[in-house]
Amino acid sequence: MSLGLISVVVPCYNRAGLVEATLRSLLNQTEPADEIIVVDDGSIDGTEAAARAAYRRWESEKVNGRWWEGRKSPEFKVIRQANAGPGAARNRGFAESRGEYIHFFDSDDIAAPNKHEVQVRALQETDADIAYGPWVKGHVVAAETLKGGNAEKLKPPNSLFLPVGHVLQQKCLPKGDQIKDLLTRWSIVPQACMFRRSVLEKSGGFPPQMFAAEDQLLILRCFLQGAKVVHSPETLTFYRLGHEGKLTESSDGHLRRTCDWARYLVIAAKECRARGIEPALWFRFRLRCWQARRELVALGVEPDLAAALAEISGGADGLYAASSTLLRWRGGFMVRLTGSREDASFRPGPMTSEQLALFPGG
Repeated sequence: MSLGLISVVVPCYNRAGLVEATLRSLLNQTEPADEIIVVDDGSIDGTEAAARAAYRRWESEKVNGRWWEGRKSPEFKVIRQANAGPGAARNRGFAESRGEYIHFFDSDDIAAPNKHEVQVRALQETDADIAYGPWVKGHVVAAETLKGGNAEKLKPPNSLFLPVGHVLQQKCLPKGDQIKDLLTRWSIVPQACMFRRSVLEKSGGFPPQMFAAEDQLLILRCFLQGAKVVHSPETLTFYRLGHEGKLTESSDGHLRRTCDWARYLVIAAKECRARGIEPALWFRFRLRCWQARRELVALGVEPDLAAALAEISGGADGLYAASSTLLRWRGGFMVRLTGSREDASFRPGPMTSEQLALFPGG
């Protein structure tokens, strides 16, 4: 029995060599999506053709195999637009979608095969608005590159996922004030989530003017609308590292990332205040604002943004500098003690063999 109409939105920019693995992980779900919408955000490397070819190959394999008998293929659509950024691309896909449940998924990551099934059931059983599952950073390694001790771990046979650090949200979500956590020490990656359509409509979608931190602003706006979040620990999102073109790793993206993060903090403070919440009361939020201002000043950009951040953080430079140093030391100590430098809000834990087996590989 279908769990309800599921729409997947995949924003793409120059992902011709990566998008097929992502799409296969979304097409081979135990609970198939009703539609998959790829938004090609002005790619110049043939991403649109690669996405269409990937779907045709999957369809051919499905027709020639018996594993898909009696199941309807997801509707597949590729939309091409001028480059406008990930938020605008997700908004375009959402506007074209019909689903009650919306899965935004990055075009370079991999979904465990049970992701739709687990997360939609979690939403239905708890009446939550967002299901948030564990996710882990790492590298996808081709079979022919494996040597010695790694080879026997290979399942399925075409590739292996090698985690870097612990699984995040392995154990649970933070307890208490999630708005405070989000603004002071936590973050949420949307590809690890499943959303109800209604909460996205209330939030107004992703801010299209931002190329980085746009996902955090969307989550904050969902929280300000009273969104309830449920943990869905039985599934996993594989966050792929170490490839050319990932905005979060690109040196070319550093300036944009720095400015958009600062912009996010200023907007977050303003929108919280409009709802009677004062983030400047939280030291860790003021510390984030001080750190963001320091980066802007070092880069010599966005003086108005820097001034707005200074207004929030105040002038306790010595205290902020000492706190930043202590947090770095704490991170190093936690790596040695637990194997992870992440804040406790991420509830990290070692990757299990059962989770590794969820990687679809080929």
